[in-house]
Formats: sequence, structure tokens, C-alpha cells
Amino acid sequence: MRNFFWLLWLGMGFLSACSQKTSEERMFNPAKVDSSIPTQINELSMALEQRNPQPVWYVKRAKLYLAQEKTQPALKDLSMATTLDPSLGEAYFWKAKILVGSQQYQEAMKMMMQAKAFNFYTPESEAILAETYVGLKLYELSLTHSSQAIRLSPGEAKYYVLLAKAQAATGDTARSLYNLNRALVRDSVSLPAFRELSAIYTARGLYDNALPMVQVGVKKQPKEGFWWQQLGQYFLNRNLTDTALACFGKAVTLQPDKAEGYAGLGEAWYKKRQYDLALPQLLKAQELGLPMTERNRWVLASCLDWTGQKAAARVHYGILIRKYPQNSRYRVALQRITKPAPPRPIMDSLRAITVF
Repeated sequence: MRNFFWLLWLGMGFLSACSQKTSEERMFNPAKVDSSIPTQINELSMALEQRNPQPVWYVKRAKLYLAQEKTQPALKDLSMATTLDPSLGEAYFWKAKILVGSQQYQEAMKMMMQAKAFNFYTPESEAILAETYVGLKLYELSLTHSSQAIRLSPGEAKYYVLLAKAQAATGDTARSLYNLNRALVRDSVSLPAFRELSAIYTARGLYDNALPMVQVGVKKQPKEGFWWQQLGQYFLNRNLTDTALACFGKAVTLQPDKAEGYAGLGEAWYKKRQYDLALPQLLKAQELGLPMTERNRWVLASCLDWTGQKAAARVHYGILIRKYPQNSRYRVALQRITKPAPPRPIMDSLRAITVF
């Protein structure tokens, strides 16, 4: 009997220990903690609904929204943060970052000046300034700030890409390529580096060099029109015109405000000698600010010519002659459409009279 009670006491102790352990596990299990972005946003939202919310909480929630690529609610939170605390430098910095992403460079510059005034400064601040100055075409200032970002954080691949962009814009392609390769040493699959390299290779006609990077870009960022436009250039160079048309069409669908996709469509239709289809695309590209190179001006002039718009074609042929006098085909084209038409033969409308 004594042994029975002893065993019963041991069993109860064991069950009590198990129950306590189960209770503790039920209270907290690190593996089951939900730290997802939506959960964090919900928790911050509940905190912000209380009295006297902290301005920094709005900044934290804005950063979470940005991690989900939700820029509008992020901007709203950042504006609320600066309303509650006008000296919150970090809020101005994040506003600037959003504005740079939407190419509102003048407004971004104002925000960065505010961030600086309230003593918010990081290596990323230099990077945002560098990107802003590239957007404003102030390349020398961009070189200064991107170089400073690299000095402050030499392990960041994106800072080398920013420096390379500024160098490429100033025509220093050799140094640009050097810094893009430095970026790839730090991040072998850096999409910003691939983007810049593929653009340089495509501009030089080195389509095979650009293709592997473009393929990676299409796979990882299928909704980025730039990669489809670059892929279209590759197929156009290979005379796979229908495939190129499909790629350029995708680029235009994804980024209808970018000139390059329309220019690609115009060039592809031009190669198929469908001048009436090419012309509207080329005019749209020109309207959106496409830089007029020798090639795309010739294509535009030819399409105007062959669709009967001789006066407009003459303007572009004249510009080509002045800029590139060594190319005789521009002068020949202009002479062809300015040469007066031969007089039409005059037919005698009177009835022939005969004495017979």
C-alpha cells in the first residue's frame, strides 16, 4: 500500500510539471510570434488611435508601408509626423526618398534641406542627394555626393551605381563601367548595376553583352518596363521584328509615360516599312521628350516623307544635313523631295478636225 501511494504521488508531480510546462508554452512560444509587416502595422495603428500619439510612430508605420510599396499612405503618415513635430528630420528624409522615386526632384531637394536643417544625416542622405542631382542634371554635384556616400559606407553596391550614373551622364563611360564592376563585386546580382550596364552596352550596340543582364531583370522585375524595352532592342537588332514589337508593346503598357518604348515601336514598324504605323509612335516619343539622335531623327524624317508630310520631313532632313554634313544620304533625300515635279503634258481637248 505504501508503494502505491508513493507511485501516486510521483505521478501527480509529473502531471503537475507537464501542466506547468504546457501553460508556459501556451503563454509564449517564440516560433509562433507573428512579426509580419501587416501585424506590426495593425499594432501601430491601434497605438496611434490612443491619446497623444507619438510622431515617431507615424514614421515607423510609414517605413512599414514603404516595405509594402504603399507610397500614398506612407506620405500621409510622414506629413502627419511633421505636422505634430516640425523638427523631425527623419520624416523629411523619407519624404525625399519617396519623391525621388516618383521623379519629383525639386520637391525632394526641399525635403532634404529640411532633413539637414534638423540634423538628420546618414550615408543614405548623400545617396538621395546624389540621385536628386542626377534627376536635375547637375552631374558635378551628384559626383560629389555619391563619392561621399561611398566614403561613408564603402560596402554598399548601390552607391557605386549612383556614382557610375553621374559619370555616364558626363560622358565618362570608362569610369562608369569601372564603378559598375565595383558594385557587382559587392553584390553580384545588383539589378541597379545590371540596369546601368545593359543601358551602356545597348547604346554601344553590344547587345549580346547586355542580354544576360536584361534576362535577369525581366525575370526579377517583370513589371519594370525598362527591361522589356531593352529586350526589344536586342530582338530588333536580330531582325526579329515581331518579337521586338511584342516587347516594346509590353514596355509601353507598363510605362506609358516613357518615350523609349514608343521609339522602339516606331523603329520596329519602320523596319517593316509600315510607315503609317510607325509615325504616330515616333511622334508620341518626341512629345514625351525623347532625345533626338541622328538615328531616330532620320527614322522620323523618313516616316514623314513616306506618309506624304514633305514639309515636316524637309525640316528634319535640313537639321541632319547641318549636324552631319559628311553623310550624303541626307542631302540626297532633301533634294529628292524639294525637286520640282516635271510638268504634266497638256492634252488638246478639241476634237480632231479632218478634211476627209
